[in-house]
Order: sequence, then structure tokens, then C-alpha cells
Amino acid sequence: AMPSIQALVADELEDYGNGEELLDYVSEGEGEPFDSLEKPIVKDESFPNAVVICNVPIIGQNKFTKLMAVMSKLVDKFGDAEKEMPFNEEGTTTEGFLIVNYKSFKDNNTIDDVCDQLSGMSLDKSHVLKVVKMDTFDSIANRRDEFEAVRTLSAFSRADFRDWLSDKKCREQILLRYQTETEIYWHDMMAAQPVLCYGGEREKAAKKVWCDWRVHWSPEGSYIATFHQQGIALWAGPEFEKKVRLPHPDVKEIQFSPNEEYLLMWNGALPQQNDDNAVKIYRVLTGECVRRCRTPQVTPLGDDFPHFLWSPDAKYLAECNDSHITVRDTDAWDIIPNESGKRTAMKLEALKTFQWSPKDNVIAAWTLEKDNNPARLVLMEIPSRKELSKRTRTQCEAEMFWQSEGDFLCLQVTKLSKTKKRIETNLEIFRIRERNTPVDIVTIKDIVKGFFWETGGNRFATITADEQGHKPRLYIFVCGKEKTEKIVEFDLPSNSFNSVIWAPEGQYFVVASVAAATGVSSSGDLLFAGLTGRDEALEILHKDEHYMLTNVQWDPSSRYIITAVTQPMQNDSLGYRSSMEAGYAIWTFQGRKLHQQQKEKLWAVDWRPHPPSLLPKQKQKHVRDNIKQYTKRYDALDDQDKESARQAFRREREDKTNAFLAILERLNEVKAERMEETGWTEARDEFLEGQNWAQEKEISEQQLGVTEELISG
Repeated sequence: AMPSIQALVADELEDYGNGEELLDYVSEGEGEPFDSLEKPIVKDESFPNAVVICNVPIIGQNKFTKLMAVMSKLVDKFGDAEKEMPFNEEGTTTEGFLIVNYKSFKDNNTIDDVCDQLSGMSLDKSHVLKVVKMDTFDSIANRRDEFEAVRTLSAFSRADFRDWLSDKKCREQILLRYQTETEIYWHDMMAAQPVLCYGGEREKAAKKVWCDWRVHWSPEGSYIATFHQQGIALWAGPEFEKKVRLPHPDVKEIQFSPNEEYLLMWNGALPQQNDDNAVKIYRVLTGECVRRCRTPQVTPLGDDFPHFLWSPDAKYLAECNDSHITVRDTDAWDIIPNESGKRTAMKLEALKTFQWSPKDNVIAAWTLEKDNNPARLVLMEIPSRKELSKRTRTQCEAEMFWQSEGDFLCLQVTKLSKTKKRIETNLEIFRIRERNTPVDIVTIKDIVKGFFWETGGNRFATITADEQGHKPRLYIFVCGKEKTEKIVEFDLPSNSFNSVIWAPEGQYFVVASVAAATGVSSSGDLLFAGLTGRDEALEILHKDEHYMLTNVQWDPSSRYIITAVTQPMQNDSLGYRSSMEAGYAIWTFQGRKLHQQQKEKLWAVDWRPHPPSLLPKQKQKHVRDNIKQYTKRYDALDDQDKESARQAFRREREDKTNAFLAILERLNEVKAERMEETGWTEARDEFLEGQNWAQEKEISEQQLGVTEELISG
């Protein structure tokens, strides 16, 4: 049994005398039930009409009256208020804040209006007022010294984001955006055409719009981003469910970080518009806006977008102007410090452009020739700002091209005469991984129309032409252990070729005539080629065309290619000219066309990207070297699928044939019945009997040839 209240009190009061006088005040028995007791009186400890104004000047008693008059003018315009400006314990100076309690308000003002209008008001350069409500003052004053973020956003699971990679048929996915439709297809060889995976059926059933404008894959294929009037929506998973909405009205461009952790969005505002919300950066997993800013004055790559460039590991974000590069870390979004610890931008006079290495936190910057200073290339390591290499040049134009693995950097330098006439082009190949960054120089006399690194390899291709734009040639070079050598020289059959698109695994490539961004249409000529054998000989696999070609894209597995004629969503002249040819085609890497389809108002067609392989490079090389062992199982599955497709085709053909024969049999039956009813059968028999026809058989034999063969015994 539970002890009585008296017993409990007696035990607690043993140390306080005999406690008899206290026990006199304890009720007899067990007392009344708690539910029947009167509820305790709760005091109202809130101050709904009181504020604390911080950062008020600290003054002595001689200036108190004057300062109080100034502050009264500010606070009394909102209503009748009591004011208290405390002094320190010694009574010599004020504490630097003012407590205001409003008895009533004027002109429908509220306590929120007081906070909004007085916060940020400047009394002088060093005294900017900060106003907080009295009810929140204690929570602010009692905060921990170490900041601890309050998590108010819920994250979503990414467990099924890459289920499509485990498709049993090893199929790739294709995104189509045309007219008002957004559709995702499986590329199925056995079906001889793409098979629809998802086309927004769930949204259509709910009478919602899946995508208002443009659509993009994320860099690793985890998300599909759809553009809407209010912002961006991200979809993922096997059923392409909506995972997060990122608000940014009238968004025009987006840019994922390489690891898909952040999404940068731009609303198209010009720098002179001074829109503080022009650029927003969101953390994808939580939907939290981590940074917002105005549109920078300069785009580092020269186009309208992007204004910022991510480092390959997404730990840094860089922007520039004509003389500085500003690099911020993505932890606190602060500018990285210099050697002395100051957070300042990196100064580079006459800056033209800069690029990150694709694999390392290294920036390559090119500055123009100015005054007596030559143009130069600078390689800097981030965040240390250490200068790894530099190269100076005079009277020249230059472009930079990083190899996909960051092992090489090509500086394409075109020498100019005093009259700005092009003399020759030097390809300066920087060997980034080697000590002291040695440089190979390749001189090309003709005009270089394009430079193209092999994906993941040590080879690169150039397309050249003479001064008149004739005699187009394809050159391929290899960066050997000691020097860079030419391995291919090929005369192209047409002046229209302007692009080389390497396969993701290298070795194979497509030389194409692609419509320029300036609006110039293309003939759509295509050359499917590859480098074979130990001598890396050029092999032309197939020649074809896709008229008015605008896009060429390899699938991530390097097995298939999409060529397409797409239209820009803006109604410009190129969009009108290409509208009649809009569509896409799928080819094998050897140039065999598998599927072609016209699509009116085709805005975009893209393969779904793959994330980086989890296998180390040695394991990947082992798989390639022993590819036949690994492909046996898949070859068997392909054979099963082919046999299943053949059987399905035969069944379909037999079903159609039998259906047709059944129709013929019914027609014959109807015909016989009609002839019997009308007397045609009897009349025909009588007619045939009166003709005295007889059936004869004649066999005709003809010797076509004789072959004699001697068989020795």
C-alpha cells in the first residue's frame, strides 16, 4: 500500500526539528482528488505591446535628457508609450538600450509596425537601431554562444533514386519534351523503338501540369527538374514523384552543383536592375534557401549564363568581374581567406575568363594584354591560392580547354599580326599531373575551327580549314609520355563539318555538321568513326546525314547516339526554319539507324546521365580487359529476348494470317449462300457442262546444266 501523506511529510521533515508544528497544517486523510481541486491561477507574463530598442548610444547623465527627447520623437509617432532607459549599476552611463511599453496606438499601428519601421534606422554611422519584442527578448538573450541551427525542414529519402540503373535489360532512359508533353522512355533494342516509362499520367489524372516550360536532368541523373511559373520542382524515384519544390518566380536558368547537393536558380534579371533575389541557391535535400544575391556583372564563359562556376567537389562557388575572382566556400558561403587571413577576392587585372579543373580544386584564369603587361594564363590551387603555373603571351587570342579528367589543359593561342590578322595557332598542352607542369606545343598553320578532347583519354581532335574556309581537315593527336604526336590526318568530305563528339568511353566519335548557336542552319552531315588497333588507325564506319541537325549526344554507355533537330522555345527565325524537320533519330555507334521519328515542336531530347562509377579505375580496366567473360550472361539474356521477340512476331503474324483467312472463309460462305439463293450455282454448272472442256496434264522437262566430277577410288 502507498504511504500516507502524513508519513511522507514526516520523513521529509526529520532534518527540520521535530516538525510537529508543520504537521498541524496537513489535512487528515488522503485529501481530495486532484481532478476536483481548483486550477491554480496562471499569471500573464507576456508584454504584447512592449519592445526593446538595442544599439542606442551609451551616454552620461548630462546628455540623457537630450537623447531621450530624440528617442521619444521616434517612438511616440506610433502611439502613447512609457519609456525607460536604464543606467549601469554605478549610475554613470546608460546601458545602451531603451524599453518602450505602448499604452495605445495611433493610426491603426501595431507593435509589428514599430519593429519593422524602427529596425535598421541609423542614428549615426555606428548606431543602427535593432528593435525586438519584449516577449522574444529572453529567448534571444539566453541563446548559446555556439550557434545551433533549428531544423524546421523535412528531408526526403533517396533510397530508390538509382533503381533505374539496375534494370535487368541494362536499358538507358531518354527524356523527350515536345509540344506540351514531357515523356521519359526506355531505349529498348528488342522493341525496335523507345518504350514509354512515364508520361505524366498521374498529373494528367489529377488535372495538373507536370511541366510548364523547360525540363532538365540533374548531373548524375538522380532528379528531373521541371520549370514552373512559381519556381522549380524536382522529381525522382521509379515513379518520378515530386520530392521538393524550390520557389523562385519566373526562373529562367538553373545550375546544379556537381554532386547534386545544391541548385542555383536565376530569374533573368540584369545586373543594373539590382534585384537582390535574382540568384537563389537551394539545398536540394531540405529545400532550404542558403544564399541569394544580385546578378553579377560578368559571366566567366562569355554567354548569358552561368554567372557562377562550381568547383568539381561542390565545396566552392566562384564568380568574377573584370579584375577579380571571388571564391566562396559552400559551408558558410564566406569568401575564402588569403594568406593573412583576410577574406578578399583574388585580384587579376584585365581578366577575360576562368574555368575550374573538372577533377581538382584548381582554377585556370586567362587575362588580356593591357598597357605594358602581357596576356597570361595562371593556374591557382584553391583554397590556398597557391600559384601552380603561369604563362605569358603578347599579341594573341586564346581559349582554354580542360581534359575531362583534369590531366591536361590546352591553351589554344592564335598569334596576331599588328593589323590583327591571324598568323598561326599554337596548341599549348599543360601536363597538370607532372612536376613543374611541363608544356607541349603543337603548331597548326591553318585556321582551327574546333578543338575536342577525347573523353577520359589522352587524345584530342581538331578541325581546320584554310584562310578561305576550304580544304577541311581532321587532325587527331595523342599526348604520349614524352611528347604530343599527330596520329591521324584526314581530309573531310565537306566544309560543313564543325564538331567532333567523342563517346563517353573514348575511342569512337562522330564528326558532325551541327547548327551554330548564331542561327546558321546545318547540312546535318555525319561521319561515324573510331580509332582501332595498337597503331590507332582511323576507321570510317559510316557516312550519313540528319538534315538541319542541332544536337548530337552519346548515351552514357557509349553504345548509342541520338541526333536531333530541336527548336528553341523562343519564337526566333531558327525555330521557324527547323520546325518542319523537328524530330530525332537513334543510331548505333557504327552508324546503323535504329529508329527515327518526327516530333512537331520538339524542344529537347536527352539521355539520362549516369552517376560516376563506384568501381576503382583498376577494377574498371580489369572488366574491359575481360569483357567477354562478363558479357556471356548478358549475351544469353539478349539471345532469350531475341528469341522471345521472334516468337512474338511469329505469333502475331500467325494470328493476323488466321484472322484474314477466317474473313475469307466467311466471305466464301456468304458468296456460296447468295449464289445458291439466286440460282447462279446451278446456272454455272449447266454452262460448264455445255462447253465440253476437258482437263489435261502435260509435263515439260528441261536440262539446265551438267556438272561432271571425277571421284578417285
